Amino acid sequence: MAADIDWQACWERLEVDAPDARAALVETCELFRVPAGEPIISQDALDDSVYLLLSGQLRVGVLARSGQDVWVSHLEAGALFGEMAILTGQPRTTEITASQDSIVARYTGGDFLALMSKHGGIGVALSRMLAARMHATTRRMFELSALSTTGRIYAELLRISRPTSQGDTRIIQPVPSFTEIGDRVTAARETVSRTVKRLADRGLIERHDDRIELIDPEQLSRLEDTM
Repeated sequence: MAADIDWQACWERLEVDAPDARAALVETCELFRVPAGEPIISQDALDDSVYLLLSGQLRVGVLARSGQDVWVSHLEAGALFGEMAILTGQPRTTEITASQDSIVARYTGGDFLALMSKHGGIGVALSRMLAARMHATTRRMFELSALSTTGRIYAELLRISRPTSQGDTRIIQPVPSFTEIGDRVTAARETVSRTVKRLADRGLIERHDDRIELIDPEQLSRLEDTM
């Protein structure tokens, strides 16, 4: 299995350039495939493994006492996760599940601490990733308190889009379900559906079978702040 694994997304995301650090990350891990819908980390578990997502996509959630599964974030190829257990010594605080068929590299807590001690670039990469997550969390907290539901949907569409080669347009591909977008911004699926339809009617987006094109991202950004 190891021979056909592409680590490039991890190197780009982690910005680990040293050949010896890269080799150590490859040689120390255990690789495994995770089918869509299967859990990788269980909330309240006591293990301390650290993971790298090599391909696929994961959903991060928190299970409330009521049984509700509250969306927290999603992880894409190159993401490092599970590190809080070795940094705090506490049980897992989230439930992480494969939302697509995924390939994951697993490190024991002890092995990953040793890697950080020996290769400073790995520790720096972890620090960058933690800072990025804090920034994203702060932004979402602001949106939740300062923006309307419609404004939060606009913000999420901009966040999950990427630039295209055609001028100033942006594209969302693959397109999350309206339920998933609603989970991310605390909105009902029907509200997301109506909002997307209104944007399409105004010519700000175009919907296709496999993608959504943001025709005027700047206008959408301005609308976000007024909602």
